[in-house]
Amino acid sequence: MARDGLPLADDGNFDQVVPAGPVARSFAYLWGTIGLLVGPALIVVLAVVGELQWQGIVGGVVTTLAVGGISAASLLATVRMKRRTDRLARNGRPATAHVVGSRTVSIGEETGTELTLRISGPDVPEFETTHRGTDHRIGALGDEFPVVVDPSDNIFMILPRGSRA
Repeated sequence: MARDGLPLADDGNFDQVVPAGPVARSFAYLWGTIGLLVGPALIVVLAVVGELQWQGIVGGVVTTLAVGGISAASLLATVRMKRRTDRLARNGRPATAHVVGSRTVSIGEETGTELTLRISGPDVPEFETTHRGTDHRIGALGDEFPVVVDPSDNIFMILPRGSRA
């Protein structure tokens, strides 16, 4: 379990916050809820039209477990990221991340980069963490960029280049 009490997705960026806007969160909540209701809706429709047999019940249960499980994981990830974004807005401190290591890694079907970051700031004790991604927006070894950190547990968010925390 994550420190915030919600299960983590295995994306390799356990301590990084990637904020989603209100529209993206709304769609995640909508599709997550629809996914949870597909299996029960199948059973209800079959019962209403008088065709409910054991195959329909099994299909509804399997659909609920498969699609509902994925939907529940998506909903939890959205809630977790919103909590972390809100916490950083309240408790975040400006800091600077320095790229001190880099290696190529496999991320799903893509090739990405795992960077070792040393993060420190006036109100943030120095710590090291990793960032995995395929976006290459950070740069190379020796680069530095702004971040916001919650020093209580080192959750961080990478800020756009040129911005200040």
